[in-house]
Amino acid sequence: MKKNFILSMVFALLFSTLALSIGDSSASAAAMKPVPGSAGWKYRVEGPHVEGTDNDWHVHVEKGKIKGAERVNGGKSHKKTLDSAGVPKSVQKNVKKTADFKKGLEKQKKLDKERQKVSKYSLPQLVKNPSLVVTMAAVIGITVSNLLRHPSLIFG
Repeated sequence: MKKNFILSMVFALLFSTLALSIGDSSASAAAMKPVPGSAGWKYRVEGPHVEGTDNDWHVHVEKGKIKGAERVNGGKSHKKTLDSAGVPKSVQKNVKKTADFKKGLEKQKKLDKERQKVSKYSLPQLVKNPSLVVTMAAVIGITVSNLLRHPSLIFG
């Protein structure tokens, strides 16, 4: 009996973890590239990887000790902007002309549209596709059923 209980608990934990962790992980640190028309300056465009509210596409620009980061649509990233880090306006303009920056901006626009469409685990989403709720209810029901039939599994 304990074997069945342990197997059902392991299955419940595994399935719930997998169901809640499915998502797109498109964050990857790219290599720094030289900024065209700005000698000594380097940049890279990164996907979302920062926890919390700063989870957007952003650009890193640096030269020596000057290191700035900013969202591709403006605003702080990594608690900085390019202006606050001291990156000259001419370098910022050159970075914004690059193909990488433009691709990041397009991807950010798509991400913003998707965020507007769907809020994670919103009530309308669960009503349209209740499979997550039904599956979790079934797993919890099986576990509770085993506990009620065999209370010695917990209480010895």
